[in-house]
Amino acid sequence: MHYINFDWFMIGLDTLMIIYTLWVVSLGNNNKFNFGLGIGLFVWLAVLHLGLSTKSFFSENISGIIFLVIIFTAVAAVGVLLFLVPPIRKIVTELSQQQLLLIQGIRVFFGASFLMQASLGAMPLMFGIIDGWTHIAAGFLGLVAAFSTANGMNAKKRIWFANIFGLLDILVVASTLSLLILADITPHGSMMYAVFLPAPLWLWAHIISIYKLIKDTDDPFNGSKI
Repeated sequence: MHYINFDWFMIGLDTLMIIYTLWVVSLGNNNKFNFGLGIGLFVWLAVLHLGLSTKSFFSENISGIIFLVIIFTAVAAVGVLLFLVPPIRKIVTELSQQQLLLIQGIRVFFGASFLMQASLGAMPLMFGIIDGWTHIAAGFLGLVAAFSTANGMNAKKRIWFANIFGLLDILVVASTLSLLILADITPHGSMMYAVFLPAPLWLWAHIISIYKLIKDTDDPFNGSKI
């Protein structure tokens, strides 16, 4: 038995993630926070909380396959917002390689929370341990790659490794929770505060980082200074 309300705990982590992401974005804008972006992210969190707390997003008996399809549909919808809404597209396309990698750093806290939830029986033990450590590793690798590029090092291999590892982490976790443990964590459980807000942003940050890496093969760090 545990006495922590993990829904509110995850809301707190999402709030920290939003503030951290706004800070990372501000690094390319003379340290000025983008309040419009912040309002959008907090509205997203509020809508997510409303749907999860009232259990109105999905049927409690939804199948794992359909739930996985919904996750990837949500990720695609986030991609549409990032690239088809001009003000957001401008922000995203102007992010440097270091910023895209720094965004992943907050994942260490989410990883720690999964370890805590697993230890307290709020999620399957083995899933929480594996997911917790892989999230911590993904965040740490992102920070290592980001600081390597900021110091002018040729960190191309580090960037590739951080992005591939981080992408696989997200894809494996999404598939595992949908197909194997959905009944244990429930479709409206606290885990969904990570699945439907930060995870899509992290995934697209990885994809954009890889795109920039491939596009800038001659000088992958050209214009990427923080």
